[in-house]
Amino acid sequence: MGHLLLMWRLVVRDMRRRPGEAVMFLLAVTTATASLTLGLATTDAVATAYLNTREATAGPDIVAITTATDPSDLAERLAHTPGVAAQADPVFSFSTIVRAHGRTVRSAVEGRDSAPSAVDRPLVTSGTWVRSGGVVVERSFAEELGVRVGDRVTISGRGYPVVGIAISAATGVYPRSDWAQGPGPTEGGGRVWLTTADTRAAAGDTPGVYTIRLRLDNPAETVRWRATAFAKDRRGDAWVNTHDWQTILDSDSRLIKFARPTLVIGGWLLAAAAIVTLAALATVRATRDNRRAGLLKAVGAGPGTVAAVLLAHHLLLTLLATALGLTFGTLVAPRLAVPSAGLLNTASPPTTNVVVAAVFLAVVVAMAGTLAPALRAARTSTVQALLDPAHMLTYHPRLTAMTAHLPTSLLIGVRLLVRRPGRAALTSVGTAATSVMVTAVLIFRGDPHYGHDMDERDFLTSHVLLGVTLALVAMSALNTVFLGWRTAVQARRTLTITRTLGATPGQVVTALCAAQLLSAVPGVVVGVPVGLGLYALVSYAMSLPPVTWLLTAALAIPLAVGALTALPAWVHTRSPAGRALNAESA
Repeated sequence: MGHLLLMWRLVVRDMRRRPGEAVMFLLAVTTATASLTLGLATTDAVATAYLNTREATAGPDIVAITTATDPSDLAERLAHTPGVAAQADPVFSFSTIVRAHGRTVRSAVEGRDSAPSAVDRPLVTSGTWVRSGGVVVERSFAEELGVRVGDRVTISGRGYPVVGIAISAATGVYPRSDWAQGPGPTEGGGRVWLTTADTRAAAGDTPGVYTIRLRLDNPAETVRWRATAFAKDRRGDAWVNTHDWQTILDSDSRLIKFARPTLVIGGWLLAAAAIVTLAALATVRATRDNRRAGLLKAVGAGPGTVAAVLLAHHLLLTLLATALGLTFGTLVAPRLAVPSAGLLNTASPPTTNVVVAAVFLAVVVAMAGTLAPALRAARTSTVQALLDPAHMLTYHPRLTAMTAHLPTSLLIGVRLLVRRPGRAALTSVGTAATSVMVTAVLIFRGDPHYGHDMDERDFLTSHVLLGVTLALVAMSALNTVFLGWRTAVQARRTLTITRTLGATPGQVVTALCAAQLLSAVPGVVVGVPVGLGLYALVSYAMSLPPVTWLLTAALAIPLAVGALTALPAWVHTRSPAGRALNAESA
C-alpha cells in the first residue's frame, strides 16, 4: 500500500507541475487509438446498423425479381417451398428518371399498398406512408436530392408531393441500392414508393419487374434454400434473379471498403508518430527521472520499485488515453460507417476484439517510447544518478576528415546529427509516416476520375484520407518543433562555444535546421515507395499521380522539417554568446 501511495502522489505531482507533457502524451496516444478503433469498429457498425434496420422493418431474407407479366405462378410456387416462413405479395416496380431541385437522378419506383406488408415494412422517419398522389422517398436518396416532406419531385414527367421519408433493409443504401443485374431497377439508383395505381400510371409503357420478398425459417440458410427453390430459374421467357440479405449487407459494407483500411493503416502510422512524441518526452524527463531514481535508491528502493514508479505515470495516462480513443471511435464509427443515412446507425459498445486491439496499440506506443529510459534509469547506480556526470563524446576521426571541407553550417549540422543518432532516427520515423499518407492523398487526388463521377464511397474515402493525413501532419509538425528545441537545448553549450569561435547566429540556426533536414531525407526516401505499395495493396484500382506531384512532395516535406526547426533554433540564438557562457558557468 505504501508503494502505491508513493506512486500516486508522484504521478499527481508530475501532472500538476508539468501539465503540458501530460497533454502531449494524451493527445499522441488518444489520436492513434481513436483512428485504429474507427477502422476496426466501422465494419461492426455497418452490420449492427443493417441488422437494426432489418429488425425494425421486417426485412426480407430473400428478394426474388422476375420479368414475368404474371408473377402469380412463381409466387405460389415459392410460398409452398419448404423453409418459407412468410411471403409478401408481388410488387410492381420499374426504373425511371426523378427530378428535384434542378437535379436529375435515375431511380427505382416501387408500387406499394397503404396496408402494411407481411415482409419489408419500410420505417417512416418523417411524414406518412404512401397515399394516392403522394410519394415516399428512401432517406439516403432524399438526402442526395435534398428533398424534405412537402417538396415536389417529378417522376416520369409527373409531379408528386413528398409525403414521407422512409428507410428499408430490402436493398442496399444509396448509392448502392441495386435490385438485380439485368432487366429492372439499375445499380446506383435511388428508390421511391408510390401507390400501386400511381406506379402503373407513371410506368406507362415502360417495362417493369415484379419483386417478391420472403422470410425463411432459417435466415442463415439462404444459399441452400435458393439452390433448392431455383434449381430451374427460367419458366418460359420469364427471367428470375434473387438477392439474399447477406448480399445486401455486403453491398452496404462496400461503402467503407477503402476507408476502413485507411483508418487502420493510419492508426498504426499515427502510432509511429506517437512513439516519436513519447520518445522525445522521455529525453526531456531523462535528467529528472535519473535524479528521482537516485533519490529512491538512496532511501532503500530496489530497481523494480524504481521502474514501477517511473512507469506508473505513463501507464495511468495510457489507460486514460485508451478510454478516450475507444469512446471517440465508438461514437463516430456509426456515422462514418453509414454516411448515406439509409440505416439506423445507433452507437453500440465496442467489441472485445476492438478493445483488445486498441489497448494493445496504446501499450505498445507507451512502452516503446518510455520503457527503455525507465529501465535505464532504474539500472543506473545511486551515485551516478545523483551526480548526473557529463557524458564523454565519442571521437570520430574519419568523420572529422570527411566533414573538414564542408561549409560551416553543414559541418556543425552533421556533427550534431552524429552525436545523437537516436534523435535522427526518431525524425526519420515521423517523416516516413507523414510521407506515406501524403503519397496516398496524392495518388487518390491524381486519379483521372477524381472530381468526376464520384459517389459516396469516394467522398468518404477522400475525407478519411484527408483527416488522417492532417492529424499525422499536425503531430509530425509538433514533433519536429519539439525535437528541434531539445536539440538546441542539449547542444546549447557546444553551439555557444562555436559562436565564440566565430560562427554567426545565422550559421548556428542553419546548422540545427540542416541536422533535422538530413534526418528527414531517409524518411521521405522510404515513405514515398511504402505509400505507393500500401495504396496498391488496399485499392482495387490504382493510377499513379503525376511524377511532378511526388517530386514536389518529396522536396517539400524535408524543407518543411527544416523550416519548423528554424523557430526553436532562432530562439536559442537570441541571447549573446557571452551571457550564455556565464549562465552555464554559474
